[in-house]
Amino acid sequence: MIPIKLALRNFMCYRDDVPPLYFESFHVVCLCGDNGNGKSALLDAITWALWGKARAKSDDDLIHLGEGEMEVEFEFAVGPNSYRVLRKRAKGKLTKGGQRGTGQSLLELQVATPEGFSPITGNTIGETQQRIIEILRMDYQTFINSALLLQGRADEFSMKRPGERKEVLANILGLSLYDDLEKLAKDHSKEKEIEQRNRSDNLVRIEQQLEKKGDYEAELQETQAAISMISSDVGKQESALTLLRQSREALKFKEQQHKELGRQIEQANQQLQYLNVRAKEHRTRIERYEKVLSSYDEDFANTKTRLDDLTRLEQDLGKSRQRAEELSNRIHYLQSTNSQLKKEMEELKGKLDLLGQEEAKCPLCGTELGVEGRERIMATYESQGRDKGDIYRVNLSEIQQKEGELRKLRQEVSKLETMITSERSQCERRSEVLERERTEAEKSLPQEREALTHAQKATEDLHASLQENAEKRKAILAEIEALPRLEEKLNQAEVAYRQLRERERNCQDKLVEIQTSLHRCAQLEIEKKDNLKTLRSVTEEKSIYDDLATAFSKKGIQAMIIESALPEIEEEANRLLGRMTDNRMHLRIESQRDTQKGGIIETLEIKISDELGTRNYELFSGGETFRVNFALRIALSKLLARRAGAPLPTLIIDEGFGTQDSTGREKLVEAINSIQDDFEKILVITHIEELKDAFPVRIEVTKTEDGSTFSLN
Repeated sequence: MIPIKLALRNFMCYRDDVPPLYFESFHVVCLCGDNGNGKSALLDAITWALWGKARAKSDDDLIHLGEGEMEVEFEFAVGPNSYRVLRKRAKGKLTKGGQRGTGQSLLELQVATPEGFSPITGNTIGETQQRIIEILRMDYQTFINSALLLQGRADEFSMKRPGERKEVLANILGLSLYDDLEKLAKDHSKEKEIEQRNRSDNLVRIEQQLEKKGDYEAELQETQAAISMISSDVGKQESALTLLRQSREALKFKEQQHKELGRQIEQANQQLQYLNVRAKEHRTRIERYEKVLSSYDEDFANTKTRLDDLTRLEQDLGKSRQRAEELSNRIHYLQSTNSQLKKEMEELKGKLDLLGQEEAKCPLCGTELGVEGRERIMATYESQGRDKGDIYRVNLSEIQQKEGELRKLRQEVSKLETMITSERSQCERRSEVLERERTEAEKSLPQEREALTHAQKATEDLHASLQENAEKRKAILAEIEALPRLEEKLNQAEVAYRQLRERERNCQDKLVEIQTSLHRCAQLEIEKKDNLKTLRSVTEEKSIYDDLATAFSKKGIQAMIIESALPEIEEEANRLLGRMTDNRMHLRIESQRDTQKGGIIETLEIKISDELGTRNYELFSGGETFRVNFALRIALSKLLARRAGAPLPTLIIDEGFGTQDSTGREKLVEAINSIQDDFEKILVITHIEELKDAFPVRIEVTKTEDGSTFSLN
C-alpha cells in the first residue's frame, strides 16, 4: 500500500479547514512538530480510514470536541491500481434523559478508472471492510506490526526475558493459529477418549446381557407348553358360555316382549284417553254448529237494521260537510277582501303623506295644488280611508265568527265520521262472521257427526285390544321369572372364563417378553460387533489427534517456523545494524541453550557483540539498544509482511529518538536512508529539531486556536 492523498475533517485535533496531504511529491519525509500537535493523529486517520481502528476506544471519541461528525478520505495505490476510501461518522442525537442515541457510520470504496473513480462498495460496511483487507492483503494487526513502528513498541521483542521472547515472536508471526489448532486437536482427542470409554462400557454391558440368553431359551419352551394347555380349557369354557348366553338371550327377548306389551298397553290407555277427549270435542262442536244455524236469521236482521241507521247518519254527515265548505269559502272571500282593503288604505296613507308636504302636487296630474285644493283632496282621502277601515273591521269580526263556527262544525264532522266508520266496520265484520259461521256449520256439522261415530267405534276396538295384551303380558311374566337364576349361573361361568383368559394373556405376555429378550440378544450381538469395530476406529482417531496436538504445539510446527525465521531475522537485522554502527555491532539469536544438568532447553537469547566482545542485550547503553531494537523491528516487519503475502512498500516510524546522541542520530538517519530503496515511502515522525533537519522534505504540524494543521516544506 502506497499513500497518495489524505484529506480529513473534524478528525481528532484537526478541524474542517485542513488542506489535503499529497504523498506523491516525496520518497522519504519527516513528520515533525511539538508533542501534542497532532503528528500521530495523521497516522490514526489513515488506519481509521482503512480499518476503522485507531488509538481511541470508540469512533465518537475521534470526533473533534464540539463537533457532531467527522470524515476521512484516503487515496492509495496497490500494484498498478489506485483506490479511494471514504469513511464518515456522525454522533447519535441526545435524548430527553441526556443519553446519546446510536450514531451512524458510512464506508465507501472506489477504484480509479480512465473515466474517474468508480464505486466498488459492498452491500454492508463489513463487506466493504473485507474488500479493503483483500486489496491490501493485510489487516490492522499486520499493518501495525510491519509497516508501522508505533511509539513504545520497538523494544517489545528485545525487552522480554529470553524465555518469553519466543512467545513474543510467535505473536508477531501470528502463530496463535497453531495454538488454536493444538487446542482443537486436544479437544477432539478428549472427545474420542470419552467415546472410547463409552464404547468399552457398552461392550461390558452387552456381555452381561448376553449371559442370560440360555435362560431365555428354557423359559420359552416352558411358556409355550403352558399356553397350549390353557388354550384347550379356554375352548371348553367358551362352549359352555355360548349355551348359557343363548338361554339368557331367549329370556331377554321375552323380557323385551313383556316391556313392549307394557308400552303398548300404556300407549292404548293414552289413545283411549285421547279418543274420549276427541269425542267430547266433537260433541261440543256439534252443539255450537246447531246453535249457530238456529240463531243466524235473527243476528243477520239486527246487523242489517244497524247498517241502515248508519246510512241515514252518513246523509246527515254530507250536509254538515257542505255547510263547512260554504263557511270556508266565505272566510276565504273575506280574507281576500281585507287584503285588498289593507293595500288600498296603505296607498291612501301614502298619498296623504305626500299631500302633507309643502308645495305638494296633485297625485294624479302632477300640477301644484293650492292650500284649499290640498285640504279638499286630503279630506276626500281621509273619508275614503275611514270607510274602508270600517268595512275591514266588520269583515275581520265576521271572519273570527265564521272560523269559530267552522272549527266546531269540523270537530262534529270528525267525531261522526269516526263513529260511522267504526260501527260500519264492526257491522260488516259481524256480517262476514255470521256468514262464515253459517257456512262452516252447514259444511262441518255432518263431518263432526260422522267423526263422533268413528271415535266411538275406535274406543270399543281399543278396549278389546287392551284386554288381549294384558293376558299375553301375564303369561310372559311367568316365563321370565327364571332369568335371575340364569344370570347368576352365567356370571360364575364368565368369571371362570376371564380367569382362564387372564392366565392365557399372562402367558402370552411372558412369551412376547421372552421373544423380545431373545431378539434383543440378537441385536446386542450385532451391536457388539459394531462397537468392537467403532472402538478400533476411535482408538486410531484418538492416536491421530494426539499426534496432531503434539505437532501443533510450541515444540512442534511453531518451533520449526521460529527456527526457520530466525536466520532471516538475524541476517536483515545485522545488515541494518551494520549500517548504523559502521559494522561495529553484530547480533546473534540463539533458540536453545545447554543446562547445567547437560540437557537442552528452549529459549531465545540475543547475543550482541562489538569491539569489546559479546555481551547480553541489557548491558548496552540506551542509544545502542535503540539501534538494536530498530534493526530487529525492521527485520521483524519485513518478515511478517512476507509471511502475510503482502508487499511492504511503505514504512512509518513513529518512535522517539531521544536516546540517541548526535552521532547515533546521524547513524540512524543513515540507516533509514540506506533502506529507502526497499520502500516506496518512508515517514519518520519526531519532535527533535536536530533530527528533522536531517531530512530534506518535512511535513510540519502546528497547533492553533482553531485546531491543528500542517504544511509540506
